[in-house]
Amino acid sequence: MRPARPGDRAAISSLQQLISEPSPELLDGWPAVGTLLVSVDTADRPVGYLLATGDHVAELAVSPEARREGRATALVDALRTRRGDASLTVLVHPDNEAARACYEALGFRHDGRVADAFEDADAIRLVSDSPD
Repeated sequence: MRPARPGDRAAISSLQQLISEPSPELLDGWPAVGTLLVSVDTADRPVGYLLATGDHVAELAVSPEARREGRATALVDALRTRRGDASLTVLVHPDNEAARACYEALGFRHDGRVADAFEDADAIRLVSDSPD
């Protein structure tokens, strides 16, 4: 796990296609818009990434071949370390049960709905309280 580098862009763009509601404009605006962390394989190629704007997790994706290896946990933990005692938030599509389960396993809890957050639906807002 490490901060992203400009040379990681193609791999991250490929991973972004795994997200149901990607925000390519955020990735285009990096590093000015936020924090971009990558989880890498043994050859230092990104197999997962987390893009955050402040305390908000905008995107989190892990390649199917690299799932169930603790990569999402490591990425969120790295963001928590960077953000100190801040609470983290994420918006999840209500139909994306896998994402909701992943974030809940990472300590996020339901905090409400956000109207019209997605093209076709409201979002479920999840929050992870600051560590004690």
